[in-house]
Amino acid sequence: MAPSVTTLYTAARTGSRVVRFLVQPATRHGGVFRDPWQSPGGPDHPVRRGASLLRRALGLLVLIVLSVLGALLLVPLLALLGLGTALGSDVAGWMLGFTLLLAALGAVWTARRASRLITAVDEPEPVTLDAPGGLRRDDETGLLALLRVGERALPAPARSALHVTVIATRDALRATADDTSLSREAYDARQAAREDLPELMRTYRAAPRSPETDRLFLGQLDLIGRRMQGIVQERRGQQARTLEAQRRYLESKYGEEEG
Repeated sequence: MAPSVTTLYTAARTGSRVVRFLVQPATRHGGVFRDPWQSPGGPDHPVRRGASLLRRALGLLVLIVLSVLGALLLVPLLALLGLGTALGSDVAGWMLGFTLLLAALGAVWTARRASRLITAVDEPEPVTLDAPGGLRRDDETGLLALLRVGERALPAPARSALHVTVIATRDALRATADDTSLSREAYDARQAAREDLPELMRTYRAAPRSPETDRLFLGQLDLIGRRMQGIVQERRGQQARTLEAQRRYLESKYGEEEG
């Protein structure tokens, strides 16, 4: 049984959507926003990169197939129209010019699509922070910007160490965000975010690259990171002690009396 008109229309529309999807450059996030603090070298990075490369390869293959089909249609048509023009047909001459114009537009469109697929750059991911407004949000925004600079400019070991230290500093900022007065822990966390880490990054990037500068940079990152982790652990311990004291109070207040 021959397929119905509706089936053919549905198949054509689906094929058109698939072709449009493949010939468009792939983007990194594809509409899904990942955690902006996540390291770009996470476990899903090779999978996302492989999927992007596969999509681009399929898009180029589709463009090649479309180009071959277009050439198979245009070459005989141009030959016939050229013959008609040579025989003195004005209509054939106009149609030849119009067909050549369409062929040129198609070639330009194909070349632009292929160039976009080959040289496509992943779109920057939107920065969304869950920090409340005020100084803490400004500090976290600065840390995130510092992290992005480090991802582009630093070698792999330094990039990984910077990520660990920045995350520890962010956690220390959040742990001390509710301090009613400027404690030593809150002061150290803010200084690390606003001055120490940016200044360390500037100094390291300005210095000549050598094993010694790498060692000093990693050592200072480790020093800052250990202090920030200590602040976080201390605040967690305080919260645990507060909860335990509240539990004992409630037990003494509402617990059953013996005897």
